[in-house]
Amino acid sequence: MIRRNQYAILAVALSTLAILVATLHTAGGELPTGWSLTISDGDDALAGLIQNLLLFIPLGASLVLAGVHPLVAVAIGSALSCSVEFAQQWIPGRDPSLGDIICNANSTAIGVALVVFAPRWLWPPPRRAAWQALATACLAVLVWLGTGAVLRPIFPDPPYHNLWTPDWYNWGNYRGKVLSSQGTISARDRTFALQATVVAPTRPPGRDSPLVAILGGRDTEVVIFGIDGSDLTLHYAMRARSLTLENLDLRWRGALASVAPNDTFTVQTWRGEHGVCLGVNSAQRCEYGYTIGDGWKLIFYPEHFPVWLLSLINTLWITGWTIGIGYWAGRAGQSPVRVAAVALIVGGLLLVPVLTQLKVTPVHEWLGAVVGLGIGFLASDGFRVLKNRLGHYTRP
Repeated sequence: MIRRNQYAILAVALSTLAILVATLHTAGGELPTGWSLTISDGDDALAGLIQNLLLFIPLGASLVLAGVHPLVAVAIGSALSCSVEFAQQWIPGRDPSLGDIICNANSTAIGVALVVFAPRWLWPPPRRAAWQALATACLAVLVWLGTGAVLRPIFPDPPYHNLWTPDWYNWGNYRGKVLSSQGTISARDRTFALQATVVAPTRPPGRDSPLVAILGGRDTEVVIFGIDGSDLTLHYAMRARSLTLENLDLRWRGALASVAPNDTFTVQTWRGEHGVCLGVNSAQRCEYGYTIGDGWKLIFYPEHFPVWLLSLINTLWITGWTIGIGYWAGRAGQSPVRVAAVALIVGGLLLVPVLTQLKVTPVHEWLGAVVGLGIGFLASDGFRVLKNRLGHYTRP
């Protein structure tokens, strides 16, 4: 019992530390001008809202597991959120918001509810477990379909016009010089081609900076070809941007590493039947695109994470969606519904990329699904001790 309390208290400490690290670092050079009274705003408003709803869930759950009364746990989460928002008034680049306090209080309550009602959803009878597995599989496939839908390019009808090295808010400003550029876009086929000849600046930009942008009517951003340090980046119009999710890019890391200051070089990109290609001078790489596992990046996109870490998180994202299916399928006895749930996941991994023009699901994401189903199945009978522990703080 003492050891379990220690683990729960450690979870409270770690979740609190994660909240403080995520919310109290600088995010710009200027102090906030005042409080925001909206639930969420900005170009990534929906992504920020989801982040806030997820951030305090571990705190709420761990507080109840540590023996704190559910209402007190919600009050603690709300008080911590208020403290964070007040502190953000003096942190450059932060945005103190009443909406964040509301979202974080709700997030804490969700974490509390997950523990309080755990006996109902974590240990259902076999028949209900089978249907929970199928419902979770349906939700996972819907999320994957949604990922593909919001990441598909959507090009407005012409005319288009080019803009060289624009100085936009929330972007860097490329200090080199564009000598020439040419590009074409097919709105019907969702294909494009763009090439630019550029003189490099004395030092590379410290953040993603537009090199050439193709704009549509009302200066709608259609394709943005950029440079971030030595990386070549590509943004194109997609529904994710209009839904105020994160602004994802396709990125060739280190593409410009051999380009010296004041060198003249040529960059190009095009999208065809087999994905997006990026090129620098005579070198080129193709088959860039998004996969089912990239869905988490729509909520939080750390573009400078190394490739191996991004791939690992993609794998864990798929694991997270399938572990519950394996768990409830393992508790479903011999019900054929559990077979349907697993079959739906396999079908989703195969067919969603075809239906939504995502890249074929890579091996490591298939591995994530297998690991999730396997861990869930093996754990289906492994939480008896936790069930007894939860019984002290929950109702059956």
